[in-house]
Amino acid sequence: MRFFLIGFMGSGKTYWSKQWSEAFGLSCYDLDEEIEKKAGMTIADIFQKKGENGFRKIEQQVLTSFFEKDDFILSCGGGTPCFFDNMKQMNRNGVTIFLNSSVEELVSRVKNEKETRPLIKDVADDVLDQYIGEKLQQRLPYYSKAMYHFHTRFLSNDNFERLHRRHAK
Repeated sequence: MRFFLIGFMGSGKTYWSKQWSEAFGLSCYDLDEEIEKKAGMTIADIFQKKGENGFRKIEQQVLTSFFEKDDFILSCGGGTPCFFDNMKQMNRNGVTIFLNSSVEELVSRVKNEKETRPLIKDVADDVLDQYIGEKLQQRLPYYSKAMYHFHTRFLSNDNFERLHRRHAK
């Protein structure tokens, strides 16, 4: 089975993909790490050299390559579902799980990681919550298309265990 974790930056996609992959014996991948391997440069460098459009094209290619693998959890980038037909393709080829967090939670998790997050790198701290709130509202129509929605405040291995059982072959 293929599991795709989606949600805004800082929602815990990487953390929970590692937790659940260990607990349930699935391979674990981080889409951003896979993009960096393919491109031979960091996400920040890709954004700087190729712009967001160039990044999104690479992202789609790498995402599509996962449709031929099986038995994994993929932690997707925050914008992955919002471009091309990525969300539709993830739903068609696996199980999508939206990790939903409040703006306050997201800000507290990412405010000290701005240098490694190109979309917020140049956003002033005093307007970071406003920026994240607006960006989250723009992305919610895409995130809402996920098969399952979990608020991160209430997440545990039990949440994923029920999904894993339901979708196991």
